[in-house]
Amino acid sequence: MKSMNKLWTSLLIAMVSVAALASTAHAQQAIGQNDQLIHDAARIGSGAEVAKILKANPAMRDARTGLGSTPLHLAATNSDVTTLKVLLAAGADVNAKDMDGNTPLHMAAYTNRVESAKILLEAGADVNVVSKGGRTPMAMARKSRADEIAGLISLWILKGCKSGGKCEQASTYDLKRLVN
Repeated sequence: MKSMNKLWTSLLIAMVSVAALASTAHAQQAIGQNDQLIHDAARIGSGAEVAKILKANPAMRDARTGLGSTPLHLAATNSDVTTLKVLLAAGADVNAKDMDGNTPLHMAAYTNRVESAKILLEAGADVNVVSKGGRTPMAMARKSRADEIAGLISLWILKGCKSGGKCEQASTYDLKRLVN
């Protein structure tokens, strides 16, 4: 009887281990699932590459990865802001949410891309949107120690800037004074 209990215990442990591995494999598969050329171009390419893809297929501006990211989410992390500008000019949704409820502004804050954050704010990004994890873009900036973006968003709010427009009140000089 003791050996039968050990056998059942071993079998149960093996079943749980297989289920955990299957879950991990499914999550890893989702990360690369649905990635298309537009996603790579937005993430690490140039505005010219993104424009070429969009010219061939304008609907690609809204293509989603396995984790729900749009090309604009990925462009917000790219050091070449022309990718962001091309996608916005093509009508990409500045407040699109991925599976975690993050917007492109969350992504710019997380990766400390100040110029991207400014472009997104001027394009109408919502500073008050909350992700599924309960974070606003400001909270994401603070979490990732992106002080300049936290300063930019603070100035945007404090100076009364409106979504979708330039904010002359939030000057670069004000920003440098705030974060230094």
